[in-house]
Amino acid sequence: MTTRLDTTAEPQEASASNAAGAGNGAIAGILAYLRDRRLQPGDRLPSERDLAERLGVGRNAVREALATLVTLRIVESRPNSGIYLRHVEREGSFEALVMLTDMGAVPTPVEVAETMEVRGHLEVLAAGLACQRRTEADLARMEAVLRRTEQVLAEGGNIAAADTEFHVALVDATHNSVLVRVLHAFYRFTGRRREAMFADTVQGRASLLDHRRLLGHIRARDAAKAQLLILRHMDRARSYWSSVLGDTD
Repeated sequence: MTTRLDTTAEPQEASASNAAGAGNGAIAGILAYLRDRRLQPGDRLPSERDLAERLGVGRNAVREALATLVTLRIVESRPNSGIYLRHVEREGSFEALVMLTDMGAVPTPVEVAETMEVRGHLEVLAAGLACQRRTEADLARMEAVLRRTEQVLAEGGNIAAADTEFHVALVDATHNSVLVRVLHAFYRFTGRRREAMFADTVQGRASLLDHRRLLGHIRARDAAKAQLLILRHMDRARSYWSSVLGDTD
């Protein structure tokens, strides 16, 4: 079984909608089934009826869950044949990885290292474009986030939400909707890890200092300095997680 399906997430409780809760539970149940049975790429899944009986949910919930997994390229539907497991590491979408994390799956050290490697290059691109395209409104928004971050730190709090808000404001300043959507997925994927890292106020103060300097470079439209700083910023985070998670081999 591939590492990207190795999740122990339990079915979520229904909140605003019982149907949504059943759908999430069915997805988690199917993924647990794939893991427990050690299905391999190309293996056929049981029928909707069989899965519904195994999971103790309705067939509609199973059907919707399978449709979601097809969209995320975790499984594929073959007409007049059935549902088959894809080679997830090669064919699955990044949104599938984000969804699994949203449902409680813990990313592996390899997944953490690989996503940070990709995100680092996207952040460099974002910093360069923000220097070119930022407006006065963009600058004011980032400045306001930094003031809120300072307040959180002064109160001894966790700046994870404010830190993410700054990165979102920065990428919005690129005025590139595709880059915004891609990086938003990365921020969702790293949300829980960021909360853990910024429980340490030393990490929070270091991040705030980087963001304050980065805003200065963006204000000055100095793309070279902004990109160099964001590289160092990401390298520090990468080093932190390497020390926490150990080797990624």
